[in-house]
Amino acid sequence: MKILKPYQIFLIFSLLIFTFILYSPMLNTKLALVDDHVMLKINEKNLPDISFKQIVTIFKSHNRGLYHPLVTISYSLEKTLFGFVPEIFHFDNIIFHILNIILVFIIFLKLSDSFWLSFIISALFAIHPTRTEVVCWISARKDLLYALFYLLSIFSYIKTYEKKNSIFWIILSIFCYLCSCLSKSMAITLPFIIILIDLYTKHFDKQKFKTYFFYILITFIFVLATIEIHYFTDYDFTQETDINSIFNSFNLAINFINAHFNILFYLDKLLLPIKLYLIYPFFYNKYSSMPPFYILYSPLVLYILLYCCYLSLKKTKVFFYGFLFFLISILPVSGIFPIGDFVVANRYTYISYLGLFFISAKLMLYIYNNIATKFKPKIFNFIKISIIVIYLTVFGILYYISLNKVFDWQTNKYYAPFDMKYYEFGIRKDVRTYYFRKIKDKIIK
Repeated sequence: MKILKPYQIFLIFSLLIFTFILYSPMLNTKLALVDDHVMLKINEKNLPDISFKQIVTIFKSHNRGLYHPLVTISYSLEKTLFGFVPEIFHFDNIIFHILNIILVFIIFLKLSDSFWLSFIISALFAIHPTRTEVVCWISARKDLLYALFYLLSIFSYIKTYEKKNSIFWIILSIFCYLCSCLSKSMAITLPFIIILIDLYTKHFDKQKFKTYFFYILITFIFVLATIEIHYFTDYDFTQETDINSIFNSFNLAINFINAHFNILFYLDKLLLPIKLYLIYPFFYNKYSSMPPFYILYSPLVLYILLYCCYLSLKKTKVFFYGFLFFLISILPVSGIFPIGDFVVANRYTYISYLGLFFISAKLMLYIYNNIATKFKPKIFNFIKISIIVIYLTVFGILYYISLNKVFDWQTNKYYAPFDMKYYEFGIRKDVRTYYFRKIKDKIIK
């Protein structure tokens, strides 16, 4: 890995400062109306101070069918050190996001040895509007924490490429992976991401299957634990955890088709990050109708995209491996086996978009380094400056959209309009009403 030059350190530092400024309005914000009271045990009296007994209790319990003990421990630790101060929870969310930005930069710098590639990916990761839900919502701490340990595990693993203290780095990587799963079960994709990185960097070796085994074992344990907790535990919060209805062949087939459209939905939000809501309306009424045509042809569209990425291997590995990173990491929340109350959410893309940011950064650098060279020397510099201006404009627009979303979170304006049709498309108002009524009842109690 190259030693950074002073101007490069300045750029990274500036990115972190701009990110902190972007989310700084949250430092003057109370709890969100949705879930924060539940995640923080309704009020400060029910969120006990940290202690050994409390830690044991946390590891034995779950929160509304989700198991994330390290997240609850982080809340208790903050309450013990600073009292029940919502601004502290928000501040720590911002710090976790900044730490994740640094890790993203370091990982891609080690993998590519390219400052500009790593910087662009980090900048997209830092300020893309889909990040706002994760950073601004205290209840999304689990996404920040799982991502922190997820990235630490990847970093520790790629340190073994240097062939120095490999056993130490493998043990540390496995430990971080375990912590990631204890923060959010969505982390179960990491073994496959590690294999993908090995293939991309040409470090794949059959002898590594012994190492992969320990990662996959953790994945297997947490898959079983998630199914047990979410589908076989009564927590009286949602109508969509009936194991018999979820796992019958018809619903599995419908969920499988829906999953393709959900993935395409995330591709749309990457390119056009507007109308971002905390809770999205359903795409159609799956309880009383068959999927509409735009859902039914979504598998064909997705597989054509994947096939095009495969064909691109003749020229470059970027599209295929970047797209696979996205697909693998988004698969657990694609909706095949519904976990949670709604099938799509911006926070699910926090790690997954890294594969697509990688593709975007590569394209941006390719355009800058190659397109301008096609022109005559007299206009060469003008074209390059124009490309830079376009890129800065795009990042400026993303920053502006994100800042507006932060202000929306500050004023609790993160819902979809209640008269919004099913994302064209209608909405089952009885489900929405049920969801918000349960939240209100929890808060009042």
